[in-house]
Amino acid sequence: MFGKNLKKIRSVRNMSQQEFADLFDLKRATLGAYEEGRSNPKIDTAVKIANYFSIGLDELLTTELTVNRLLRFNEAITTESSYNSDSFDGIPCITEEAKQHFLNDFANNISNENLPTIKLPHVSGKDKMAFVIDDLTMSGGSNGFFPKDTIIGVTVALTELATLAGELSVIVANNQIYFRKLTYNNNTVMLTANHPGVEPVLISTGDIKAAWRIVHVFRYTMHSGDNALEQRLQQMENTIASLRQKPW
Repeated sequence: MFGKNLKKIRSVRNMSQQEFADLFDLKRATLGAYEEGRSNPKIDTAVKIANYFSIGLDELLTTELTVNRLLRFNEAITTESSYNSDSFDGIPCITEEAKQHFLNDFANNISNENLPTIKLPHVSGKDKMAFVIDDLTMSGGSNGFFPKDTIIGVTVALTELATLAGELSVIVANNQIYFRKLTYNNNTVMLTANHPGVEPVLISTGDIKAAWRIVHVFRYTMHSGDNALEQRLQQMENTIASLRQKPW
């Protein structure tokens, strides 16, 4: 039960694998091996963890810990509910803060299981990834995308990139995340932004590491006519800044 209990402790304490590993002078990969049952800890490591969280060593190693136990609730107390709570799938979410962590782990073939997640009614988490917009590259037009908007994509196999032609897509390539409209041509894709100051990007299909077709959009704010002028001014400022960076 050791690996399962470590995962539950981290979940209850809202700790990442790296944070937990640093606490006990472990490598993150070592902690991952413990949690997945691929390796057993040294006894002194198990003792340190048990003592730190005030859990009996035997309980940590052989008993499946409950959330109530970890939160020090009285397990003899039970509550009844007059309704059945809905169970929503958690969808991994790439926030601005998590982006570099995601790219680093992706490049090193490390599981991204520690990403933050979002749960939404009527949206299954299977084969999906959420991305929080953090720039204005797709802010053009009346239905543009702005910082803090959230998009959700479903995974597309790299052998099926041609099916993304003409669609809004998220692509991971060259250690970057691109949210653009995709055009496919033989072994090359062109990623086009709808902001007038952003040039298209050409990428070889061999450099693409992952792809998602956008299937859901959640707006952070209402994009109504009341703030249209403000949005246009922001677009102009970004276009001017982009032009200033170009060599003449």
